[in-house]
Formats: sequence, C-alpha cells, structure tokens
Amino acid sequence: MIKQKKYSDLVKKILFTAIVLLFFYIGQGVPVPGYHLSFRVPGNDFSLERMLSLTTGGLFSSPTLLSLGMGPYMTISILLSVGLFANRELASQISQEQRGRIEVIGILFMSILQSIPLAFNLKGEVTSQMNFLTPLSVFLFTVLCFVSGALLISWLASLNTIYGVGGPFILILPGIMKGITGSLAANYTTVLSHIDRLIFFVIITVIFVWISVSIYTAEYRFDIQRIGIDRRSKDAYIAFRLLIAGSMPLMFATTMMYFPAYIMQLFHVQNAFILSLFSINKVSGILVYGIILYALGVLFSFVNIMPEQVTKDLKESGDYIVGVVPGRETRGYITKRIWFITAIGSLFLPMIVTVPLLVGLMTHHQSISNMSNYFAMFFVLVVIFDTVQQDVRFLLYKNNYSLFDNKRRRWE
Repeated sequence: MIKQKKYSDLVKKILFTAIVLLFFYIGQGVPVPGYHLSFRVPGNDFSLERMLSLTTGGLFSSPTLLSLGMGPYMTISILLSVGLFANRELASQISQEQRGRIEVIGILFMSILQSIPLAFNLKGEVTSQMNFLTPLSVFLFTVLCFVSGALLISWLASLNTIYGVGGPFILILPGIMKGITGSLAANYTTVLSHIDRLIFFVIITVIFVWISVSIYTAEYRFDIQRIGIDRRSKDAYIAFRLLIAGSMPLMFATTMMYFPAYIMQLFHVQNAFILSLFSINKVSGILVYGIILYALGVLFSFVNIMPEQVTKDLKESGDYIVGVVPGRETRGYITKRIWFITAIGSLFLPMIVTVPLLVGLMTHHQSISNMSNYFAMFFVLVVIFDTVQQDVRFLLYKNNYSLFDNKRRRWE
C-alpha cells in the first residue's frame, strides 16, 4: 500500500505530461480555418526559420493553430529573467502573481509580433477559402488564431510545470524529435543508404551523446564549512555545472539571428549587408551566430546562478567557503569561479553548432551543414532528459524522508 502510494504521484505526473504532449501534437495538425492542412509555405529546408521552429516547437511552414509553438513563452520568460537579474531590487519587490501578469501580457504582445509576418507569408502564398471575408478580415482572423494558439501553449506549459514532469520546455520535445528525424531524412541519400557511412554515422552519434552527457552533468565543486562541525565534510560543498546556461542560449540565439530578417520583412525593406551578418549560409553570419551563442551562454550563466544570492544564502545559513572570508570576498570569489566555469563551458554549444556549418559551407556539402541542426537537437534532448530525470528522482525519493510517519505506520 505504501509502495503504491509512493509511485502514484509519479504516474499521475507522467500521464499528465503525456496528455499535454499528445494535445500539443494534435494541435499542430489542426489547420487555421480557411486553409488546407497540406499547405506548406515554400522555403529552404535548412534555414534559420526552420531551426527556430524546431527549437521552439513551432511549425512556421504551415498555418496550424499551434504554429508559433513555445516561441512567445520562451522569449518572454528569458527576457523577464534577464530583466529581473539586471534590476535585483525590483525583482525582490515583484510577487509571483505580478510576475505572472507580466508574463501573460508579454506573451500576448510577442505572439502578435510573431503572428503578423507569418500571416503575411500566408497572404502572399495562398488564397483563403473564406471568400465571404475581405482580405484584411482574413489576415486579422489568421493572426487571432495564431495568438490564441500561443496563449493556449503558454497555459499548457504552466500547467505542466505544476502537474507534470520536465517543466514547461518539455513541450518542444515533439519539435526536437522532428528535427532529428528530419536531419536523418536529409542525409539519407548521402549517408544512411551506405552501410559503411551509416556505421560511421551511428558511432559519431553515440560519441557525441556520451560527450554531451558527460560535459552537461560535469560539476565544479568547492568545499564549505558548516558552523558547529569541527572537520570538513565530503558532502559539504557548493557545485556549479560546467554548462550552467544549459540549452537556453541556443533557443534565444536562433530568435536573435532571425529577428533582423523578420523586421525587414515586416516593414518591406532589404539590406544585403545586415542580412549577410545574420545568415547561416554566409561565413560572417555563422561567426556572428557563434559569438551570440557564446555571449548568451555567459549571460544566462549569471542569470541562473547569481553570486550575490549565493553569498546571501551562505550568510543566512551560517556557512562559509573554506579559506575565504565571508561577505564581499566570498561574493568576489564565487563571481571569479563562475567566470572561469562559464568561459570554458560556453564554448561547447557554439562549437557543435558553427563547426558543421563552416565545414559544410566550405566543402559545399549540405549533409555536413545538416549535422549542425542534428547535434543541436540531440543536445537539447539531453537537457530535456536530465530535467525529466531530476523530476522523477525527486518524486521517487521524496517519501523517504517521512521517518516519523513510517514509524507510526509500523506501530499501527
């Protein structure tokens, strides 16, 4: 009976997440009224727009209810985290309810911005079947459907945070799987159809996953001394992951790379120089992409781990870092360590993304360029799996601390 209760929360949360993912998958197949389900906006199979749709769980090439995916939710969540990090005094004054309102308003605004160019693309490529409406009415109705879908996704992501496993970003899992299978399909004629190349491809994939898991789970630790304990304990330490920022830089960097072209498209202007700086089909654009990934990796590392907050927590608990004076010196020590960790760890993501792009561009092999997307999707998959694993472990072991309840049950 006790064992059954121990696993009941885990089963409920996994089932809830499965239902949410199924609903999300079905929603991406529901067309916006007036458009054919089979319609696809023509475009390059390997582009920033496609990478953005995969990393956000969107479907920008087809007019469906959930075409925007997690894009608006992810953008606002990250921007809000960075904004509160920059203004910590304001962050301490904002309640959870106020933050939720800001997120909803921001998601609404961002979803409208992202819906407009997508609706314009549809307007130029296909004629709606709703002949009884004017072109402007069709355009506004299409935008309304996209915005409603984005708000629905944000609601589902929030619900999964509370009642499911894997947090809000697990909703991009269907897009990640599509990205991996799409990369495999793109490499079918050049790699998968040849047994020798296929074996080499599988070996490379296994090695990459092993390296990604090893680097992502690697930690930098330093000992702390607890007041009242005479000797140092092996379990008394603070640990920072080598990849503190996780996959957040990839999601946001792709949005930033796509943003200039989006603005130009919105205002019907063209600037070849600016477009070349943000094109993954140009050397300059690939280098800019790598720089943005690295810079965001450093930034999000300090957003996820704030030295001032860590110092404050140590002070409140009465602990201190071995060999470091509490207070200002502790904050400086932690800040230096985070700079050291993130300066090394933030190189990993730009390398796995930009190196295949550069090699593929120089050798004129599209299959090599496709590996950039393939490696990036697998890395995001590793991050999602780690998040789910942590949630599952917590649910499995949380009842182990009910010592007094267990004793009471024995006596009963």
